[in-house]
Amino acid sequence: MKKLLIFILLVHISLNYAQAENGEIVSSNDTCINIDLYLSKLAAEKNFSGGLLIVKDGRKIFSKGYGWANKEMKIPFSSNTLASMGSITKAFTASAIMKLVEERKVSVNDNLKKYFPDVPVDKSGITIHQLLTHSSGFSEFLENDGGDYERVETTEYLKRAFEQPLALNPGEKAIYTNVGMSILAIIVEKVSGMDYEEYLKKALFDPIGVRRISYCYPELKSDTIAHGYNNGTDWGTHQSHFKNAGGGPYWNLKGNGGLEASLNDMYTWVNAISEAKVLSESTLQTMFKRHIVEEGMDGNYYFGYGCNISKSRRNTEMIDNGGSNGIYYARLIRLPEEGVVFYMVTNEKSANTNKVLPNVTQLYFQGKIVQDAFEMQSGFESPISEKIFSIIKANDKVDLEDTLLKAKITVNDDMELYEVGRRFVDNGNADAAFCLFKYFTEKYPELVVGWNELGEVYELKKNNPEAIKCYRTALALRPENPRALNNLKRIGLKN
Repeated sequence: MKKLLIFILLVHISLNYAQAENGEIVSSNDTCINIDLYLSKLAAEKNFSGGLLIVKDGRKIFSKGYGWANKEMKIPFSSNTLASMGSITKAFTASAIMKLVEERKVSVNDNLKKYFPDVPVDKSGITIHQLLTHSSGFSEFLENDGGDYERVETTEYLKRAFEQPLALNPGEKAIYTNVGMSILAIIVEKVSGMDYEEYLKKALFDPIGVRRISYCYPELKSDTIAHGYNNGTDWGTHQSHFKNAGGGPYWNLKGNGGLEASLNDMYTWVNAISEAKVLSESTLQTMFKRHIVEEGMDGNYYFGYGCNISKSRRNTEMIDNGGSNGIYYARLIRLPEEGVVFYMVTNEKSANTNKVLPNVTQLYFQGKIVQDAFEMQSGFESPISEKIFSIIKANDKVDLEDTLLKAKITVNDDMELYEVGRRFVDNGNADAAFCLFKYFTEKYPELVVGWNELGEVYELKKNNPEAIKCYRTALALRPENPRALNNLKRIGLKN
């Protein structure tokens, strides 16, 4: 038996080295082998699909894909597969701005009036620094946001952003905002005279050999782009949604989310940042500095420039970026004191990064999974989500708005709520899901996804008349919304 186990281990190691020729690598140490075995088991048993990159002291010790980039065509997810990183895009927008700062074309103390002479008075003094640190006062989304693929060009986007009242006084507090990041990307275009993606390519990517971090639209024949899957159902790709929208990306997404990358290109990028090949060491120190505390996060989380900064479970410095559109999930974690970088991206919602990466980091640092984030249904990206989940789990009839107010919990991001609601739906807890999504639609009435979710919860509660109202609200916000149309058709109504 002992000889057999040794043989199996040797075969496993040899296979890993063979994989390295194809861009996949799993180092032969016990830690990486255990992580590989764990992810392979998840892929076989839980439909885990995506990729993991681990960099230790600049060396790629783990880079491997699992599951499918395209189930129908039987294309495996590999280290060369492109997949959406969501809001990690903000780190690239911040890097582009800081490259312009190094070129002395921009200052972080510049205000909006310098770049947009017609900006209203209440927004004219907002600085680049405030935009970078989410302390500008802009809301997370534009009012009546038509979604990631809405055709919103630069002039219209700025008009809507500048006409909309600020959520906070500039510099007063830091609350996550997509709008602020998209405005930064517009400034990149205005100052450089290039399209946002073109500037990223010429100023940041080409000099270090990054092949294709972009929105990948139109898709090239050489691209392998991961389809997104919602519990096994093919959601498609950003590219297919861009095509349906008549082009893209547009400004509800551009600059704040949605860039695609492979594990291999992310390896090149994270090393180039660590080695100060993209930006100078002094610029990086400024970017990764704790500039302002993130509101509603118990004083433990801070915004740098285009990143979050906190402490790890081992009390070491953690520079963190996460992103998701509810289908793709991604996380980039830098641990400079420990010399480790983790990047994980998933394209199957049911076994996403938020559930899997916490277990991977436990295997890496502790050699075992102490608290199984996947099985225990924890591992929320935000501690706010954890708190809201606990509150509703204890009392699913609670007045959530009043309870959050009394507990001094501030919701900064719709995803902090959405993940909690989906968790209750997945657990079959209709009352708890109703409590969450009822509040969600009150707080974010312009988001179609909330009305669709609430409608489906009403159906779970056997209340079709209210479900129909929700789907019709979703259609009013976004005509021809396929989810709402399909739900109405299923109930027996045309629209």
